Amino acid sequence: MVASKPKEFERAARPVAEALIKHAKEEGAKYGITDVKVVISENTEREAEIERGHVARAVGGTTHKVTVTLYADDRSISFTKNTLGMTALKNAMNENMKVIHLAPENPSAALLEKEKVYTGPQSDLNLYDITEPSNETLINYAKEVEAAAMSVKGTKATRSVSMSKKNTHLLIMATNGVDIQESRTLYQASASVVAEDENGMQIDGEYSVARHFCDMAGAKDLGKRAGLNAVGKLGASLPDTGEYPIVLDNDAAESFFNSVFQAIDGTAIHQGASFLKGKLEQQIMSAEVTITDNPNLHRGVASRSVDTAGIKSEEITFVENGVLKSFNSNLAESRKLGIEPIGRENGRTNTRVQPGIETPDELISDIKEGIYIQGFQGGTVNVNNGTYSRQAYGKMIRDGKITDESVDGFIVSGNLKEMFMDISLADDTPPQPKSKHSLAAPTTRINRATIAGK
Repeated sequence: MVASKPKEFERAARPVAEALIKHAKEEGAKYGITDVKVVISENTEREAEIERGHVARAVGGTTHKVTVTLYADDRSISFTKNTLGMTALKNAMNENMKVIHLAPENPSAALLEKEKVYTGPQSDLNLYDITEPSNETLINYAKEVEAAAMSVKGTKATRSVSMSKKNTHLLIMATNGVDIQESRTLYQASASVVAEDENGMQIDGEYSVARHFCDMAGAKDLGKRAGLNAVGKLGASLPDTGEYPIVLDNDAAESFFNSVFQAIDGTAIHQGASFLKGKLEQQIMSAEVTITDNPNLHRGVASRSVDTAGIKSEEITFVENGVLKSFNSNLAESRKLGIEPIGRENGRTNTRVQPGIETPDELISDIKEGIYIQGFQGGTVNVNNGTYSRQAYGKMIRDGKITDESVDGFIVSGNLKEMFMDISLADDTPPQPKSKHSLAAPTTRINRATIAGK
């Protein structure tokens, strides 16, 4: 079994990867094998769920996974085994070598060219928490979350309260010179709370995510926010159908800005399935909007110094003053699009919508009647034609103030082409890595949206 400490993992995993690469070179020649990539990972997870102050469920364990990709010029084939046993791995490799000639040709899936592989030192981004909180510490954290949630007046019960820690170790080696070893920890806590009054029940919650335990939200604060979120939805009604200005809180704004990345996704662009195809260096959003992506953020939820293709990950700007500067593409997508890869084999990293200049209160102050949206619930985002239609909940805005009048169950609809151009931003983008999301966005105003209510 591979040990769980970073150096011990590497000492155990590296000989396995080297032996598999050697086997592919020696035995693969007769099958036309030209390259091989080996990915070895170890995941150790602990999770506890709390119900009424007691542990309702506690699980934990370690899994190992080895993925081998064989290449024969423009053909490739992969397999995965949940074992480090060399006999099983070599047998699987032999079987795949025999059938690789049946795989379709796909030049875009080839390994990164050797001259483009980053071979310098990997930055220490402090993604691995060397402290080892005990099971008791994690359980007590979850108990505090539940107790704080239930202390909020109007809460009836918790649907779920959980706390987990995951340790992940990864080694990637390939014949093009890729040699990456990384270790990271991830803590996650969440609470889903039921609130009730004479009008019925509502459910909402809160969560926290961090690479280090000390960066997690305080347990009492997390629980209280979960309770307040649920209670805040009580007495909700449907707003009148019509066209309103809407203001998205940080969470709702982060959800909305994810649609930007759906629209600039490399595959969507290549397939012509996005209205932003062909829009590089063109104005696609309000001039207030600048979206950056920083993979080198210390303790960042999505940080990495080198992507898994072997490209050094650098900070980039996707949108600058409303102008589209880059698509979000991995290596294969970049090749299909005929552009240089951007070091995002694993997707965007720590993304930030840069803040505006007005406070949230100033952003809202001139709205006679509108809706302050606190969250979306499902819905449809079609980046092919820009159609946006999502159910939401929040509070009414009247005379420039957010009221206590809860609204829920209405549909926000519009076209992203117009919505993107109609954005105004507040100055309250959450700091990273303290933000619970890998995408941080400020309070966001869209001057015109169609609301389907009553």
